[in-house]
Amino acid sequence: MNEYTVPLALQDFMPVMLSSAGLFFLAEMIARTNRATGRVALLGTWLIMLGGGLKAAWKLNMAISGNDIAWMSNALFVLLAPGFTLMACALWAAQAQMRGRPLGFNMPAMALGISGVFLAVAAVLGIAAPAGSAWKFVLLGVTTAANFALSALCIVQAFRMGKREVAILFIINVVAIIILQGLARIPEQTIPLQWTEQIINTLSSAAFAYAAWKLSRETQARLVAGRLQFA
Repeated sequence: MNEYTVPLALQDFMPVMLSSAGLFFLAEMIARTNRATGRVALLGTWLIMLGGGLKAAWKLNMAISGNDIAWMSNALFVLLAPGFTLMACALWAAQAQMRGRPLGFNMPAMALGISGVFLAVAAVLGIAAPAGSAWKFVLLGVTTAANFALSALCIVQAFRMGKREVAILFIINVVAIIILQGLARIPEQTIPLQWTEQIINTLSSAAFAYAAWKLSRETQARLVAGRLQFA
């Protein structure tokens, strides 16, 4: 079992807050194109923030008491998978609206359906093998794919709007996620290694938050002015 210190656990709340801020900026932008789609994005944002917050709270509890409250740790997988799926689908629908070619199907229903299917598969795997980790890998795979899809949509939108510096910040965040996934596979998670991971995570979350804020503000300004060009 990994060891945690109180300062390490407290610092883990910082990337959660930064990434959540970025997601709220994106949700605000999405809501300007369609209120219903904006509500889907907001739900996804709250799920992601709750999942990350519970994981950070679990780590703090471990550092203080050594008590492993499993559901708090597992909530990260259960909440992030549907959260990122909802966010990615909402941004996809919003960009279609911006281009003047709205999707011809019920996007919220599709996003909820996709999330429900994978949660059901994970539940079956968890019941079939309670001690196994297959259900976590399923949800982790969904989270990773949806997160990358969300980032890709942001990068494409930024480039097409001529905001290269914003796109680069989103790319930096994606690269950091890949690096963190590699570091997380190291068996011996020492305190210095965990500090390295959390610092990288904080910096990449800050880059994401700032990029999301810039993209949201620029998009909303162009929507108000009626000069949004996003072909």
